[in-house]
Amino acid sequence: MSNATAERQSKRWLETLRLTGFQLLIAFSLVSSASGEDKDIPGAPRLIPSDTLAYVRLDSAEQFRKDFTESSVGQMLNDPALKPLSGEVYQILAELFQQVGNVLGVSLDELLAIPQGQVAVAVMPANLSEYQQELAEEEEDDESPEAIRRRIARKRRQQNAVSGVFIMEADKNVDTLMGLMDKMEQAVISGGYIRRTTKVEGTEMVKLLPPRQGRPEIEFFEKEGTVVLGIGYDTAGKVLEHWSDNSEDETLADRSDFVSIMSRCVGAESTRPQVTFFVDPYRIAERVVKSGGAAAFVWPIIEQLGLPKLRGIGGSSFSGGEVFESIAHMHILIDPPRDGGLGVLRPEVVESAPPKWVPANVASYTSMKWDFETTYENIDKVIAQFQGEGPMKRFVEDPAMQQFGVSIREDLLENLTGRYVNCGWVEPSAKLNSRVAVHAMELNDSLKAKNLIAKFRERRPNDLTVETIGGAVVYFARSPGEGQLPENFRIPEPGLMVLGKWLIYSDSREMFTRITRANQESLPRLINVLEFELVTSELGGKLDGEKPFLVSFLRGAEYMKQVYDLAKAPGTRGMLRQASENAPFAGRIVSMLEQNQLPDFEKFEKYFAPSGTFAYDEPAGIHFGSFTLRADED
Repeated sequence: MSNATAERQSKRWLETLRLTGFQLLIAFSLVSSASGEDKDIPGAPRLIPSDTLAYVRLDSAEQFRKDFTESSVGQMLNDPALKPLSGEVYQILAELFQQVGNVLGVSLDELLAIPQGQVAVAVMPANLSEYQQELAEEEEDDESPEAIRRRIARKRRQQNAVSGVFIMEADKNVDTLMGLMDKMEQAVISGGYIRRTTKVEGTEMVKLLPPRQGRPEIEFFEKEGTVVLGIGYDTAGKVLEHWSDNSEDETLADRSDFVSIMSRCVGAESTRPQVTFFVDPYRIAERVVKSGGAAAFVWPIIEQLGLPKLRGIGGSSFSGGEVFESIAHMHILIDPPRDGGLGVLRPEVVESAPPKWVPANVASYTSMKWDFETTYENIDKVIAQFQGEGPMKRFVEDPAMQQFGVSIREDLLENLTGRYVNCGWVEPSAKLNSRVAVHAMELNDSLKAKNLIAKFRERRPNDLTVETIGGAVVYFARSPGEGQLPENFRIPEPGLMVLGKWLIYSDSREMFTRITRANQESLPRLINVLEFELVTSELGGKLDGEKPFLVSFLRGAEYMKQVYDLAKAPGTRGMLRQASENAPFAGRIVSMLEQNQLPDFEKFEKYFAPSGTFAYDEPAGIHFGSFTLRADED
């Protein structure tokens, strides 16, 4: 056995052990009770079927409310300087809810307080009703054209029908929740539904049967302070069977795709994930496509694109902790090899350090690396299945050569290293479009890029103007001038420059100035900012040895300050006053802002901490993670 073969086998054994260990952790984390040791309420994955199409679960509503109160945002809303304003906003929302609340018989406070433990929603394939089963058996031997037509139509409906389940643990507030269920029951009965009840091991199951075919059955029950509502035949019934251990059918917690995804989304956190979700895009697409008349033509194409290899998308989020405000994971599970449509996914290991031209005061920074040439070639192969050989040459390359004298492959793709950098900045003063984006591609040959721009200018001499900013040439495109945009809009000035080995695009003249100054070291750079160093050091710990193809840094305070400045701007209030003629809510907002003067933003900046995002590629899929650091209020 060669060393390479032994190494591969060793890695497979390690992955198997890793997955097995995580399966045990997932079984404990997601299946155990959400509300305490005194109740045996299974987690939602142990109650819903294995072929679930989509699912989202909040582990504990009570803990979620507590964590929010202790979070930076919660503490900011309770800050004495802002509390009058936040209280007024809540009062406006409560008044808007009052009309609905009068019908439901609960206030907004009472409604929000109902959930105590887990809350889950799931969508799954619909079950076949007893009537539909009997009908299928009766027509099984009928080979008349009409019977065949009915069987085909019924089978299509059965294959594509979906049902849903809603699970809420209300505990001490279960009576309030059941009061809402009674009102729902009265409403559907008034619409012609018929009420039936059955007993299943001491639990009363309420079934609301539709007055005619085509409308869904509704059923619900309450057990141990938890209410389960099902839309569709025997939906809540099957949940009760799993809860009572009277079913041999597999649940979502038994499904290998779900377990594999969740095992990668637990991370190194010491607490259980507070929110989890799972989506089966292949089965959802199957139902959507096959419900239409062109399924026989469209579905084979989708399968050729490789969608069956996309086995699921799932994630989790955590809150609380001394270092992190929040942590989130998302995993896309993909069967290797990546061919067909999935062949366009070609990430590569990226350098996380920002180029020297990135100014220190950017609001966001992202660095990503991708094999654009291979992606382009695979896009060409995918489209060729429907458009014949060489579609990118016909639709992209030939027109680019004819109109601009540019070769997409030689002049552009072959000159890219694959690294892409994006920066965000909020340009003063506050406007609705103050956010400025910078897009930059790393080059193999900067002279070749300048020749590419020269070729374009030869063909389109009037499309670009040339200026020099900080010793660098910038090519500006035409843009709307003053008077062509509303007063509270920034006038964009789209431009392009080659700076060192980077091709940089932005729509802000001021941003080009800042880029060139940072490049010359006459303006501070992001790479020397303490916040950035702190986030990147934490990114290293979260990657746990994995090599990222994407890293990102975000200052949420910068974007929040834009919203804050807009709220204080006279122009914004003028717009809201105009809108209040048709929307009284806008008038209330203006009145609230005028009565509660906003303090200086510096008082609240301490509640915002930077965030980081990362992504890495692995044989079984692509993983994304993000976190926000705990704000240091001192």
